[in-house]
Amino acid sequence: MDVAVLVGGRSPEHDVSLASAAQVLQHLDRDRWRVWPVLLDRDGSWWPARAPVAAGQPFSPRDRRGLLGPLRPGAALDHLLDRAGVGVVFPVLHGPFGEDGTVQGMLELCDVPFVGSGCAASAVAMDKLRTREVFAAAGVPLADAYVPRRPLGAEVDVASEYAAMCAAIGTPAFVKVDASGSTVGVNRVTSEAELGAFLGRFRGRFRRWFGERAIAGEEITVAVLGNSGERLQALPPVGIYPVVASWFTHDAKYTPGATEEVVPPRGLDSQQVAAVQALAIRCHEALVCDGMSRTDMIVTDDGPVVLETNTLPGMTSNSLLPRAAAAAGLTFPRLLDRLLSLALARHAGGTARTAAPAAESGQPPVRASTTEGS
Repeated sequence: MDVAVLVGGRSPEHDVSLASAAQVLQHLDRDRWRVWPVLLDRDGSWWPARAPVAAGQPFSPRDRRGLLGPLRPGAALDHLLDRAGVGVVFPVLHGPFGEDGTVQGMLELCDVPFVGSGCAASAVAMDKLRTREVFAAAGVPLADAYVPRRPLGAEVDVASEYAAMCAAIGTPAFVKVDASGSTVGVNRVTSEAELGAFLGRFRGRFRRWFGERAIAGEEITVAVLGNSGERLQALPPVGIYPVVASWFTHDAKYTPGATEEVVPPRGLDSQQVAAVQALAIRCHEALVCDGMSRTDMIVTDDGPVVLETNTLPGMTSNSLLPRAAAAAGLTFPRLLDRLLSLALARHAGGTARTAAPAAESGQPPVRASTTEGS
């Protein structure tokens, strides 16, 4: 079957997506999948490959000679479905305009199977404040938070906000913008000046912000595979131990050697491992995630506290999901096969208007027409 791999995107995590996609393109089983890379440029244009990329064939997003474009997203999708015969899409995208339900909504409108959660789950999970509301309703343990009443785009009185935050949760605190990921838009603050710098940096770029109480404990992450409502598999938790920073910053996350990632985490016994795996499944189900998720937590003396859930975790050589899968005996090619199979299974048996025999036969699913005049 032909699979389109979406890479890049408009978010600040464009380069992280390219690194993830390089691994995906390298490890997709060419005996099962014909692979069509699609570059989503920083300006919003889409550049589909003119031909499938064979195993071992390099894909350079900077070399546009092998790409068709620039195209608007709809025109690019028309080409992929009607000319290339793509039967499933693998978004390898991180952050806004890729992980936040925007791309997922377009694919759902066109009745196309795709890897990962749907539009609604993706949008809620990307919005950290909405995620907190969902988790609180589900009884998921969370850090205490300060949520300002005024939006980030308005004039903010830094002194009063800092005083209110200190009264609510104290310092140090972790301040976050509402809709970003991979430690982008997250800062540890201990002073009014640090809060002012944070607000100044992100004012006009995001609508809301909030602060969370700093939690002492062991930072871990737990990945889950499967579609909500079906059998879910929690992978072994990974312990996160930054070497060059006091917390898991963006640089600590993506710089090789900057963080030790240990499976299982150093301070967890078998009962604690089972507890955090069960909690990750609760988070996956509360958000109605599909395919995969990765929930970050702090394990305190009183139990685990959830930080957030990612619906499209990183796939770089340093990323946590592939590391957890390997610890469970799942190689990278098998992990990718599993995710694509989950996408096709959800499409065949879920909300999509797809005839089950077509999906079971291995043929591309029947989808809504994307031609003009339909």
